[in-house]
Amino acid sequence: MQKKDDLRTLLRKSGYKATPSRIAILEVFKKNKNPISAQEIINELPSDTDQATVYRTLKSLKGKGVIKPIDLRHNHAHYELANIVEHHHIICLGCGKIEDVHHCWVKEVQDTVLHDSKHFAEIRQHTLEFYGLCKSCAKKHPDGGRSCSTS
Repeated sequence: MQKKDDLRTLLRKSGYKATPSRIAILEVFKKNKNPISAQEIINELPSDTDQATVYRTLKSLKGKGVIKPIDLRHNHAHYELANIVEHHHIICLGCGKIEDVHHCWVKEVQDTVLHDSKHFAEIRQHTLEFYGLCKSCAKKHPDGGRSCSTS
C-alpha cells in the first residue's frame, strides 16, 4: 500500500491540497483491489464523513485524472485509481465477480481505429470491459445465464 506521503505527493502533483478527507478517500482506493462505488467509499470512511464531500472529491479527482470511472453496469459509477498499470476487467453477470485483464491488444485496435477514422488524429483514453459468467455461475445456469441477475 502507498504511504500517506505518496498520496500527498499524488494530490499535490494534481493541483490539490492534501486534506485529511482526500487522503482518506485515496486510502480506500488503495486498499480495494476492485473498482469501488461512492457508497462503498462512504461505508469505509468514519461515520461522521460528509457524503457531499465524498461526491465532490470524487468528481474533482476524476476531472484531474487521479481516478477513472469503470462501467460495471450497476446503474451507478465505480472508480479506481488511474495511475495503476493499465488493465481492463471481466465481470460476471451472475454474481458480480470482477477480475483484472492485463493482456490486451488495444494498441493494435487503436491503430486500426485511427487509421480508418476520417476525423480523428489521436486517441487519449479508452475503456474496455468484458461481461460474461464465471465458472461457478456457468455451472449454476446451464441455460447460458439468461436467468442470471444482470443488476
